[in-house]
Formats: sequence, structure tokens, C-alpha cells
Amino acid sequence: MKLFNTLTREIEDFIPNKNNQISIYVCGITPYDTTHLGHAFTYISFDILIRYLEFKKFKVNYTQNVTDINDRDNDILKRAKKQNVSWQNLSDFWTKKFLNDMQKLNWRTPDNYLYASKEIQSMIMLINKLIKTGAAYKINGSVYLDIKKDKDYGKLSGLSVSKMIKIAKDYDENIENPEKKNPLDITLWRATSLNQPTHIPSFESSFGKGRPGWHIECSAMAINSLGEKIDIHGGGRDLIFPHHEAEIAQSENATGKTPFAKTWMHTGIISYEGEKMSKSLGNLIMVSELLKKYSSNAIRWVLLSHHYKEDWEFDYSEIEEAQGRILEIEKTLSKKLIDNKNDTDYIKQFELFMDDDLNTPKALDLIYKISQNINSGGLRKLLEILGFN
Repeated sequence: MKLFNTLTREIEDFIPNKNNQISIYVCGITPYDTTHLGHAFTYISFDILIRYLEFKKFKVNYTQNVTDINDRDNDILKRAKKQNVSWQNLSDFWTKKFLNDMQKLNWRTPDNYLYASKEIQSMIMLINKLIKTGAAYKINGSVYLDIKKDKDYGKLSGLSVSKMIKIAKDYDENIENPEKKNPLDITLWRATSLNQPTHIPSFESSFGKGRPGWHIECSAMAINSLGEKIDIHGGGRDLIFPHHEAEIAQSENATGKTPFAKTWMHTGIISYEGEKMSKSLGNLIMVSELLKKYSSNAIRWVLLSHHYKEDWEFDYSEIEEAQGRILEIEKTLSKKLIDNKNDTDYIKQFELFMDDDLNTPKALDLIYKISQNINSGGLRKLLEILGFN
């Protein structure tokens, strides 16, 4: 099996760390709004990866997180204040909505589904390790990672310093903070200010009251649930910098072990009406709305008809066509399927496509071809592997 590794920028043979056991961490949602198609594309792509690995007899340990808090005055806190509800209640409400949407898409529930707000102690322990190694420094109750101490910082994104600064600004990375030695130093812990509003969460630590940085949360949750070296780390391509770049620096400097993640996988970006889907543009396609008209299998078909690394633009004509194909396949499945002498060959061909960096578009073409021409018992098996119900 070959997978594209963002870290090396090459398609590589995927070899698990040990005993055919595979650890996977995928960055999860910030729960302040409903599930859009961009979310679904990322999480269904990794759902397929996990299902296929299990089909190949690997044992997978899968962690996903919920970023219900971080160091910034983010959308959860702003929305909670505006609606006059607690950030915990807002987070719980939208997380349940997300899980409900994804379960309707027959999504594989992670083995470890972790909320950042419940993992504070593991974050504090990791920050203390970074302070002890000299990779991090404390100022006025806040803690920062000194990127100058990491000669490999930037190895994942390959970006210039000027480009990093530009993107960091877009992510509200507080690069103009006068406490930092370097504008790009990573916030590990943000101290509670004297005039901090009461709706913003604050936690006790050995370096003072405050809350953890966005990036250290995922480092801590990945290490705590999967170990100091993991097989696959994934998420949307927009997380490569600063989030995943920071995770590498934090994790490897804290543990002294490299690589933190052997393979980095990133999904493409979905657009609609000529623009990247975003709340500010109001062009989000919501899964819950699609489910009112189209089957979960049709939505899954549309998502898998695009390679996971592909940037693409959603069009309703595509899901209409997918719905038609699903109905045709269901009609075939309603007949009495028989074992076909070619079933083994179909599965081998399917594996060739999937072993080639999860080429789901070609796998779907094969499935549709079988459904049109052959009354094959192997059809149901292939659909099952790809998570259709």
C-alpha cells in the first residue's frame, strides 16, 4: 500500500510501526456551528482509510479530538457570549449535531474521541517537559515554544518565514505579542489576564492560571492516547501551517523522538460557487440539509468520487447523478446475487486502486461497472469496504 506523505512530499510504501497495529490521529472540529461538506470530506476520507486498513487485517487505534477550548478568544467564546449561554453548553450542542450528521453518513466512530477541555492535565505535563528541555520559556504566566531552538521547524510546510508570518496573521496567532522572543514562537499556555471576562475559561497550572494553546492540545491528546510516535496524522490541508507544523515541533522537542508522525495525510479543499466554502461568504453546504433530499449513500458517493487530496467544487448536478447511481446499484442488490468466478479478480482490482494512495474514484468506477454488467456477490463486499449501507 502506498500513501502520499506531506512531510516528504512523496508517495511512499506504508509500513506500520509494529505488529500490524496502526495508530491514527485526525484533527477534529471546533464545535460552534453545524457540519458542512468540507468537514464530511475530511472525516469520510479517513473513515475510508481506516475501513480499508481493517479490511487488510490491520488493527487500527483511531483518535479524533474536539477543540472546545484554546488560547484564543475564538468563535465558541464569541458565539456563547452573544447567545448568553456557557461555552460548555454551546460546545456540547454542536458536537452532538456533528456526531449525529456523521453517524447518518455511516462514519466509523473513533476509538478515542477526546475533548480538549477534559485533557488539560496531559497538556500541562507536556508543557512542563518542554520547559525542562529548554525548548519553551515562561513570561508573566504564559509559556511559549522557542522555534529558534528547533532547527527543523518548517519541515512539514516548507514555507519561508515571510509566508509563515502572513498565514499566522490569518490564523490570529498573536505574532505581535511583545512577550515573545520571535513573532512565530508558539503559544503553549496563555495566562489569565486580570481583566479577563468571566465567560472565558481558565484552568490552574504550575505556571499559573490560564488555558492551553490550540497546537499543544493536539500534541498532548495524540501522545496520551496513541504514544510518542504515531503512524498517521491527518486533517484538512489548511492545517499544515501553523497547526501541524507546531505539533511536530512541540511533540518531538518534548519526547526527543522522531518522527512524531511517520505519515502526514491532508485532504483537499471544497469550493462552492467559485469560492472556498466559508461561513463569512455564506456558501457552506450543510450535511443536514443535503440529507433532507439525498441519501447518505449518495453523499458518500459524491465525496469518494474525488480523491482525498483533490481540491474540488461542489455542484448539485453531481449529487443528482450520484443519487441515480445509488438507486441503480440498490436495484441490483435487490436481486439474488450469486458468487461469481470473477469475484476474486474484482477484489484484486479494487485493492490495486485502493493501494495506490486510496484511489476511491477508480474504485467507484469499478463498483458501478460491476453493478451494471454482472450479477456478482462481490459487489456487496466492495460496497461494505467503502462504508456504504
